[in-house]
Amino acid sequence: MTLSLLLKTRPVRFVIAGLFSAGLEMAILIVMVERFSVPLLYANVVAFSVVNIVNYILSRYWVFNIRTLRKRVEFPMFMFFVTCGLVLNQAVLWYLSEKLLVDYRISKVVAIGVVVIWNFFTRNNIIFKRGSMPESDLGNPDA
Repeated sequence: MTLSLLLKTRPVRFVIAGLFSAGLEMAILIVMVERFSVPLLYANVVAFSVVNIVNYILSRYWVFNIRTLRKRVEFPMFMFFVTCGLVLNQAVLWYLSEKLLVDYRISKVVAIGVVVIWNFFTRNNIIFKRGSMPESDLGNPDA
């Protein structure tokens, strides 16, 4: 399989977008915690939120390339699952770093790993699933 064909597969695009997003999230978190002394869980909310806006755009237009849901339906659904992911992320980060005293950077890597599984499942099977809306709801995908 050639590189161009490989890049057309959803799992490969998901991994590339995810690695980019994870790197950006880690960078934002570390800068906020170490450079600006923002408390860990507050910095995590900011980093997670910024990255998920970027990741929504990547997911919608590049990874899944699905435009079957109207944005006014798709985006709130996306944000609901992102919020669930944030709660999961915060819980893992808090538990590992505060209760088990694991370095926050290692805790964050584990939290990202847990949320990646959550994100792929919800995006692939619910949000960007082909045929996830009845024909009457398809209309203009950019509405």
